[in-house]
Amino acid sequence: MASDGIVDESAVLQAFDRSPGIQIVVRASDLRIVAANRGARDVLQREHLVDVRLQDLRDPGIQTIVTALTEVVRTGVRFHEDTIPVLADWSDPASGLWVDLEVTPWLDESGAVVGAIAAGTDVTARVRAASLERAGAATADERLARAREVVLRLQGALLPSTVPLLPRVDVAASYLVAGLEQAAGGDWFDSATLPDGRVSLTVGDVVGHGVEASAIMSQLRAVLAARLLEGAGILDALDAVEAFAGRVSGAFAATVCVALLDPHTGDLEYATRGHPAPLVIGTDGARILPTTGDGPLGSRTEGRVATSRLQDGGAIVLYTDGLVENLHRPLRDGMTVLEKTAMDAYRGTSGEFRTTPSVASRICRHVPAVLTDGGFTDDVTVLAAHRRTAPEPLHLSVPAEPGRLAEVRGEVDAWGRGVGLGTRDRSALVLGVSEVMANAVEHAYRDGDVGSVEVDATIRDDAMIEVVVRDHGRWREPDVDPGERGRGFSMMASAGLQVGVETTAGGTTVTLECPARRPAPVDQADVVVGIGAREKAPLAVTTDQAGARVVRVGGAVDHRAAATQVQAEILRLSRNGLVPVTIDLRDVVHLGSAGVRVLESLLLTIDRLQVIAPAGTPAAQTLEVAGTPFVSSDV
Repeated sequence: MASDGIVDESAVLQAFDRSPGIQIVVRASDLRIVAANRGARDVLQREHLVDVRLQDLRDPGIQTIVTALTEVVRTGVRFHEDTIPVLADWSDPASGLWVDLEVTPWLDESGAVVGAIAAGTDVTARVRAASLERAGAATADERLARAREVVLRLQGALLPSTVPLLPRVDVAASYLVAGLEQAAGGDWFDSATLPDGRVSLTVGDVVGHGVEASAIMSQLRAVLAARLLEGAGILDALDAVEAFAGRVSGAFAATVCVALLDPHTGDLEYATRGHPAPLVIGTDGARILPTTGDGPLGSRTEGRVATSRLQDGGAIVLYTDGLVENLHRPLRDGMTVLEKTAMDAYRGTSGEFRTTPSVASRICRHVPAVLTDGGFTDDVTVLAAHRRTAPEPLHLSVPAEPGRLAEVRGEVDAWGRGVGLGTRDRSALVLGVSEVMANAVEHAYRDGDVGSVEVDATIRDDAMIEVVVRDHGRWREPDVDPGERGRGFSMMASAGLQVGVETTAGGTTVTLECPARRPAPVDQADVVVGIGAREKAPLAVTTDQAGARVVRVGGAVDHRAAATQVQAEILRLSRNGLVPVTIDLRDVVHLGSAGVRVLESLLLTIDRLQVIAPAGTPAAQTLEVAGTPFVSSDV
């Protein structure tokens, strides 16, 4: 104030002019600006704003302010809007700024509206920082998407792309990659025909996710497959895997289930190493086979083999724990849903199954879709084999006429589809048969007689497709210089067909062979449980306040970080294994494979370690499946 007590108008005007942001005052009677600070003049790029009418401010970048002032004068209602761009010159975007704008009515002593006052707070720095953050997030999302694509491709490359098909056994597989970050990696499956005619079915799970788990998984799968293909029994093959796992960091506590099925008798041998036992399905219902009671790799348990028999028309399903374990559903309930869902797919009576005649394929499509409908955080693997009635061989005898080629191709394609071949293999087979028949049409009956061509296709017990094409004409030696002709055989070889030719005076026989196999796709999950689901069941690790060495674990132990926290507390309380400790898991809502791995490691490290999981709790159910020792009595 001035010394005489009157307001120092010069100081007020100077303070107003230097106030931050935008300040504009408009008179109501003629909508002229009566005051504007330096910030407003700089942004609007006008040295003089006073006495300028609002309608004379025509730049598109400032129309929000003009409109707001006009409306407040007209209505007398306050206006507020955050993050408004103010740009006087569209040719120079950098000249503008962002403001939080508030326009209030200017009232006289009687309350009448005499104008409007606009105050814009400069938030340009905040907006630009948020923009950079969004750009950074978008870049991070893009990088994460690329990384997940790499992991997904790696997983597809390390897993078998197909499973074998036999006359009496139809095999199918499905693999769903979890959608949490780079979660792919831990599960594997495999199937092959063995030297003694049996079919091997294996499913396993390595603790962890990502590239490291994928690499370990592929090595364990390769060792097991190699020993089985050499003719080793289940125990010998598992011993080889056990020995290899002992030398590979990260393979400890991996689980596996191996089954050998005789296609003709249905005799079944299997062993579980800390892994869920197979599900068998027949006309009398579905049931889970007993586990063989052995712990995961590294648990040093004595291996055992169990036997069973799969009836004619029956199916067997191997799977990983990600199929039945769920934060929202107890493990036992998951097993019940599995049995019912698999039985529905096996029967195939509803309309949704009519387009999929293969029982094994129905199981591998329907079961994961239903059990993961509410989301999942772990990879899901399903491998199914069905003892089917052998497909009827294909036999065609048609005139050697060009007009019959399309008919033959259609018949071969339909037969291949019924056997279970994938699109690529069917296309190769159709190509080969068409080329051989076209050759017979053109060359075998050159004297004007119209003979016949016979096509016989069958699926063999060694998982091979054999197609024999015969004509009864005369063999024509290939030209020395075929020119533009004679490329059929090279095309068939490029398509992956093995071709054999036998010529006699009575005609020519061409034999085509290709593997009998069904594609086994690796897919990314469409619906996943996000981090929020974990927050609903946070990990809690506490020690007994009475002095007893008891570690109480609650919440979800469903990933490596949670399991490591539990391990650290137990090692601290046990003084690195020197003092006996009890682990109480009664409040655990979900015990994943990472938690089982830690418990197995601690049981080997601490001599007097007691694991308590009351009967019926989620932890007890998981430990029963894994074969990890525990007691169910209360402490």
